[in-house]
Amino acid sequence: MVLEDRLKDLVVRFKEVLDSKEGVLNCFCKYGVQSEGWLKGELLYFLDNEKSAGRIDHFDREVSIRVRGKKKKVDFKVKISTSSGALEAWIELKHWLIGYQKGTRYNAQFYFGDPSSVGIKPDAEKLSGIPNGSKFLLILTTANPGTNDWSTGVNKFNKKFFPIHLESLTNPADFPSFYYLGLLEVKSGEEACTR
Repeated sequence: MVLEDRLKDLVVRFKEVLDSKEGVLNCFCKYGVQSEGWLKGELLYFLDNEKSAGRIDHFDREVSIRVRGKKKKVDFKVKISTSSGALEAWIELKHWLIGYQKGTRYNAQFYFGDPSSVGIKPDAEKLSGIPNGSKFLLILTTANPGTNDWSTGVNKFNKKFFPIHLESLTNPADFPSFYYLGLLEVKSGEEACTR
């Protein structure tokens, strides 16, 4: 089983946790709040349990790295055993509000096209500069953007910010209306052309 499949399995198990948080996730949407820190705390507890159950080998948080000569931090680094050996996954988190915030409507296409830290371009650039391991973005959206908004947003990012390339490994249709966990693999340059 390849790393991408193992991470998709992790997302499915994390989905079970978030399915039980409907009240919290609806509250984020109701009040127009993005809470990446909450997501990080939930994922930290989840990964600790996954490690205890032997489904992942190791994880670390707030990992310091150097990318293009600058010191940066990545939210999580996860080590998973596969039939071909242990593999590393670098994961950056985001929480996007899909809906209204202070009278302005936000959708997935907006976030995918925003070059600032509101979007994901800086995180994708940071991840693409890491020379080893696989790189992923895990985006919690409250509410679910729907398949069309999500896939149009991914395509928008890939055109606007080439040579960085995103591949969506999860589908909004598999999630309830009140949230979505978008797992995106980050590729760049020649790496993006091999798939």
